[in-house]
Order: sequence, then C-alpha cells, then structure tokens
Amino acid sequence: MGWPAPREYAPCGIRVNCVSPSAVMNERMTEHMTPAQVDELAASFPLGGIGHPDDVAEAALHLASDVSPWLTGIMLDVTGGKIVV
Repeated sequence: MGWPAPREYAPCGIRVNCVSPSAVMNERMTEHMTPAQVDELAASFPLGGIGHPDDVAEAALHLASDVSPWLTGIMLDVTGGKIVV
C-alpha cells in the first residue's frame, strides 16, 4: 500500500507537491573537490553554475505559497536544466 494520492487530500484543502533538487553549492559538497572538479561540475548544468540553497528554497516557497493554489501532485525538478533521475 502506497501513500495516498494528492487527489485524496485535495478535498481537505491539502496540496501535495515535491521539490527534487540536484547538486547545490555548499562547503560540505565541495570540501573534497579540487577547483577544477567544481568547475567541471558547474559546466555540466545547462543553465550554468551550481545551484544554491536559496534556489531550492524559492522553488519550495512557490509551491507552498498562495500564488500557486491550483498546483497539487507536482514534482518540481530544481536542477538548472540537468534532471537527475
């Protein structure tokens, strides 16, 4: 038995969404990487650069805010154009 689908919660006014980020820049992620490795990783993202925690937070805020009351059942890839599956 899986989790209930978003449509089961919708009548209660509950929206069910997911934010799926790829790599985000932080000290722990890069502490074992050389500058060249960081540059190579950054170049692999179509939008350029590595995402920051604020990029993920803004996406989550958008889904949770009143500006998206009609969104439920969304999986939002926050990947700079590089979808990680």
